[in-house]
Amino acid sequence: MALVPCGIAAAETVYYKGTPVNWEHGRWLAVYSYSHVQTHKYTHAAGANDVFSGWKKPGELANATAFVGTGRATAYWDCK
Repeated sequence: MALVPCGIAAAETVYYKGTPVNWEHGRWLAVYSYSHVQTHKYTHAAGANDVFSGWKKPGELANATAFVGTGRATAYWDCK
């Protein structure tokens, strides 16, 4: 699992057990924290502050968006 304070936006490839995981995270409209995660091999989830996407099947997009106002935006992903 990864936990990252968010700036504006980032899209990156992270790895779980050597398999690439697509992860996009950041702020949306300056007041929302978001995290989008997708992998085609593992069950995965996204988190934004206190919002959890729930576990998604391989190939499904996991989305989490949380209103944070001017507070800190934190995004995370997880696979199993």
